[in-house]
Amino acid sequence: MTPASLLSRLTASVLLACLGLPAAAQDLSISGFGTLGYARSNRAYAYQRSIDEHGTADRDSVLGAQADWRINPAWSATLQLKAAPSLNHDGRWDLTPAWAFVAWRPSDDWLLRAGRLRVPLYLHSEALDVGVTHDMARLPAEMYSITPTSDFNGAYATKTWAQGEGELSLDVYAGRIGTTARFWHRDGLPPVVAAGAQFLDIDVRASGAVLTQRQPDTTWRVGLHRTVTRQRNSDAVPTSFPFVPIGPGLGYYKVSSAQPGPDIPTVDSVSNIVFTLGVEQQFGPLWRVTAEFARNLQRDTEVGSDSRGGYVAVFRSVGRATPYVSLGALRSTAGVLDWYKRLTETQLPGVMPGAAQANAAQRVAAESFYALDQRSLALGSAYRIDARQKLKLEWMRTHIGQVSLLVDALPGSPTPHDTHVDVWSVNYSFTF
Repeated sequence: MTPASLLSRLTASVLLACLGLPAAAQDLSISGFGTLGYARSNRAYAYQRSIDEHGTADRDSVLGAQADWRINPAWSATLQLKAAPSLNHDGRWDLTPAWAFVAWRPSDDWLLRAGRLRVPLYLHSEALDVGVTHDMARLPAEMYSITPTSDFNGAYATKTWAQGEGELSLDVYAGRIGTTARFWHRDGLPPVVAAGAQFLDIDVRASGAVLTQRQPDTTWRVGLHRTVTRQRNSDAVPTSFPFVPIGPGLGYYKVSSAQPGPDIPTVDSVSNIVFTLGVEQQFGPLWRVTAEFARNLQRDTEVGSDSRGGYVAVFRSVGRATPYVSLGALRSTAGVLDWYKRLTETQLPGVMPGAAQANAAQRVAAESFYALDQRSLALGSAYRIDARQKLKLEWMRTHIGQVSLLVDALPGSPTPHDTHVDVWSVNYSFTF
């Protein structure tokens, strides 16, 4: 399906959804946005799911259409449909509702919303898919990959206080969503686990509070979030893997209930506390600095998504162009990385019966949790064609340390580590 046909389908879907509105709905507006992107790396393996030496349009391309209905001064409704690469299938695009909510503003300083909403995790959360609202070709994965999805179904309350030329707002939200987590298994464990991408259906309950201050030259945001995650088709999540000795200096980690050894300790669900901090500061008319940081804290399991990450970006305006440099880093805690090392480096000799299966099972277990150790440097520029269009170019070098879940290792090849991948990107973003 071409981008033009997708955009037509999006607009038609929004219009059809609005046909059921009463004839009195006079204040109805339709808008749209999109990014047509191309990215290519210097590596045969895929980075960030789809970027490799053959090039891809899937990583950054997205199309969306939105309907906003102002029912009266207090009530409104919003529907936004988005076409983007599927969360649960490689090589396919899905059409999904990104926003679908009803809003009530009882007074100028209160806003209450219910429906499909966006978790205010990041500085750019509200316009995450609208490329013209920011200058980077790609928002840094070291910050913007800390959760499999930032949408939820639930309730959202906002209280705003005027502060001189700016404002201070407090957002409180709670809800849940079913989504998909993607893991890549280099060789798999045939016939139990196939090599390649594996998609796990998960249910996430999320809640949190975010404080945001906006002034003419400064925006900062601090948030505290809690999530509770459960695998939809599984009763338990392992918290660690017991070591089973079978001889002097020999043994394996039990990662399956079918293997001999003590029971694997499990929990029904895992909870995370996520602390986020972001700031954007304008220095005069030409210079701007943006920085974001996240601490993802997990204590229910030793093999979870316990990590810290963030980035710093510096921008300078040069006429219609905005060149920038960005530095980012994302690293799991030492305990998580140690578990990855133990599971992938503890090997039984190949001559032992069942050794190949035990070794492969350990690798699959290591590839099934969020082990990350990477940092990146990006140089790029945005060019503002007009108020509704931007063209962006970027070169990014990412250094992979011990391991990165964002890399899809080639079957039968060593998992990339202590190396780097270069990515060149060109994007055209627009709104209408």
